[in-house]
Amino acid sequence: MAALAGVSASTVSSVVRGRGNVREETRQRVRDAIDELGYRPNLAARRLRSGRSHVMGLALPSVTVPYFREFADSVLREAQHHGMSVRITQTHGDVRRERGVCDDPYLRHVDGILLVPVALGKEDMRALAVTKPLVVATASVTAGRVDSSDTDLFEAARTVVAHLVAGGRRRIAALAPGEALPAESDERYLGYVAGLRDAGLPVSRRRVVSTETVTFAAGAEAVRTLVERAPETDAVFALGDALALGALRGLRDAGRSVPGDIAVVGFGNVAQAGYCAPTLSTVEWCACVMWPPPSVCPSRPCPTSSMPPGR
Repeated sequence: MAALAGVSASTVSSVVRGRGNVREETRQRVRDAIDELGYRPNLAARRLRSGRSHVMGLALPSVTVPYFREFADSVLREAQHHGMSVRITQTHGDVRRERGVCDDPYLRHVDGILLVPVALGKEDMRALAVTKPLVVATASVTAGRVDSSDTDLFEAARTVVAHLVAGGRRRIAALAPGEALPAESDERYLGYVAGLRDAGLPVSRRRVVSTETVTFAAGAEAVRTLVERAPETDAVFALGDALALGALRGLRDAGRSVPGDIAVVGFGNVAQAGYCAPTLSTVEWCACVMWPPPSVCPSRPCPTSSMPPGR
């Protein structure tokens, strides 16, 4: 291939592996040589030589939840760009499965694992049995001795409440994943509480409804419970777009209009948020990107969102 493309063997290796600083013209010559010769890499030989499987593990709650489905799609695309494969396992939000992810037989031979937890608390994070490279995609709890990706969920949630208050809402509820109030394990809930206190509003336990899962059905059921428990509610902050989208249906079934009677804001900016009726105001999974942008945002200047005006 190197002779046919007129380059060195190391340049061919860089192109095949997707690495190195190779000019696009040279890359194309190598690709043409690969196509002409019908070359296919020997993955078994590569693994023996490198001592790596070139496979990473991705452990997340469920691929049926819109946010996690889009998260998995992003990981798959990025892994392919780096010449890696991804083995996906679903934890279904079970704390024991999240805590023991490194011992999952299905992920035994991967080079490393990306864990997206929803049930791990502080003590669970400390108890993680780390037997291989592990990255925890969360800012809800301190990852401690493992690597973690971080985003300012606290300020994002706090800004959501400020946005709702600026719109005249005063009785703001939260739909939160978890069987109990997630006061110590979810920065979004803590930001919600802080936002209420910033506005001089009470934190009412009646207006916090917990769900076992983050699904459309869970959001619809949770908001029906909310309407019965706290009928005076005039805004709902769902800590996940799937819950928010379910809440839109639940409110319609309950005879409540959105945004006339109750405003709804989600979290995650999944694709469906822009195609429901009414469209859903939501938070991008970053410091804080809302559409329409709030008057005060910790990440100013806000990147432009593709979301249409929400409710």
